[in-house]
Amino acid sequence: MYDPEGYSLWFCNYKYNDENTVSFVTLNKVGGFLQRMDLARKYAFGKMLIIGSGPYQVKGLWLFRGTEIPQFVMEECYDMELYEWTKVDINDEAQKERVNQMIEDCEPFEGEALLDAKCFK
Repeated sequence: MYDPEGYSLWFCNYKYNDENTVSFVTLNKVGGFLQRMDLARKYAFGKMLIIGSGPYQVKGLWLFRGTEIPQFVMEECYDMELYEWTKVDINDEAQKERVNQMIEDCEPFEGEALLDAKCFK
């Protein structure tokens, strides 16, 4: 059961998707981001999707402890500023469905093929 007082869900979208033209480079960017997020391991769970056929779109879903993204994560993981972060409104059925699709690796996702999905836990 989701506790909106104790946790918050966030969508993230990479701001520079037009640069993601080579699949292995894009996969490495996402892998590096997840490695640098290790400092948040006790406070977060994340799912990152790489979709499309070039330029690749990088989108993610994150669950953080607390009602906001922890400040130390924003300050210490410089990759955070490369993403646009939007808090999920779990009462919105469209956003709720998008959350389910991201967790389940639904393909196609938003009309695009799924290249890879990476999980941070």
